[in-house]
Amino acid sequence: MTASKTASPTYPHAASAGVEIDQAFKQAIAQASLSNERKIAYARFGMLAIASVLDVLVFFFPQTLINVDSVSPTIAIFSLIVCSISAGFLIVLRRPNAWRNLLTLQVIIPIFDGILVAIFTTNIWQTLAPTKPEIITNIAAFCCFLAVSGGIRVKSRSSIISTSLALGNFVYAAVLFQLDVAVSLFALFTILGTGFLGMLTASIVRRQGKNEAGRLLMRQFLPESVVETAFESPTRLLEEAQECEVTILVTDLRGFTHYSESMSPLEVLDFLNTIQSFLAETVEQHGGWVDKFMGDGMLAVFGAPAQLNNHAEQAFQAAQEILLKGKTKCPLPIGVGLHSGPIVAGCLGATGRLEFTVIGDTVNVASRLESLTKDWSTSMLMSRATAHQLRSPQNLKPLGSVPIRGREQGIEIFTLPEVSKPGKSLRTGAV
Repeated sequence: MTASKTASPTYPHAASAGVEIDQAFKQAIAQASLSNERKIAYARFGMLAIASVLDVLVFFFPQTLINVDSVSPTIAIFSLIVCSISAGFLIVLRRPNAWRNLLTLQVIIPIFDGILVAIFTTNIWQTLAPTKPEIITNIAAFCCFLAVSGGIRVKSRSSIISTSLALGNFVYAAVLFQLDVAVSLFALFTILGTGFLGMLTASIVRRQGKNEAGRLLMRQFLPESVVETAFESPTRLLEEAQECEVTILVTDLRGFTHYSESMSPLEVLDFLNTIQSFLAETVEQHGGWVDKFMGDGMLAVFGAPAQLNNHAEQAFQAAQEILLKGKTKCPLPIGVGLHSGPIVAGCLGATGRLEFTVIGDTVNVASRLESLTKDWSTSMLMSRATAHQLRSPQNLKPLGSVPIRGREQGIEIFTLPEVSKPGKSLRTGAV
């Protein structure tokens, strides 16, 4: 006996949506991190610019400012160089595609900050340590700022690098200032705690990014307004149903059963994914949303849950685009039914298996009209309720009143000017 070899499933459109969501999540995190990095860069440049101006002024007016005859230009030159490097970082971070190099920058920039703190520590020790040893508190504060900056950068790696540099700088300062072990340990634990808080901040921001990715994922299944309600006020979504005036668009592929007989299940799935992706994109471009796919059929809604004043016109435009582009995108003819009227939109089901959907006679009539397209040998049928809301209803061809199963009265139907006569089933009874 030989084992049959099965092909691995490929879902290009679902995979594409997954890749899009993953990329959106990563980019959202990167953009948040980049925004914070820019803020740090502005603050750094501002402080260094002020320090550079002061150092230059001290060099030119030493007697007036610090009561000495002359000052070496080394400090002023060094300040200008450091300020220029800081300005360079700011320019790089302001570029539109800066987030692409962010991982590298978030290693280089913290090291640059760590070196600055070390130089500041050395300078303070040389000038003020003998007379004002309490200046060590300023150094500890700078080390805390350095540690917390890693959390602002969002990435865990940045937090670890910044906290490590901050701890290393304070150990260096403790050795220079010959601090007591107890005082040094207290300060080190304070810096470590600050770095830990930065890591928690980064974790919160990343979690917010995941929530945003969750929103993007839910938008693959639900309208945007429903997704926002689910995140902002979930109880309202579960408890309140909406009554809306809408236009329902129903589609179906002609001859799909026969067409799919010679195809494997995976090939059928891939075919349907391709067609349904085209249908969904067209519906969304015209302000509607797909309530559900029913095998080779689709039920789309225009005007709920978000109100759409010209829902009939938008649904009609979407239907025309589906029929026009469908001739090249789909090997099978497509039938479309349109009907406008009241529906109720809300959640159906039980805990653990809820579905947001629309219900009402309007949905049933649209489905019946789609079924009638086969009998009239046409690609589209719409009700009077939809036709009379269009900008140019005179371009449609009236077909009179036809019986609809489940309704006592018939319904006037219209089509595009292409149909000539009804089929057999209309002569014999309701559909």
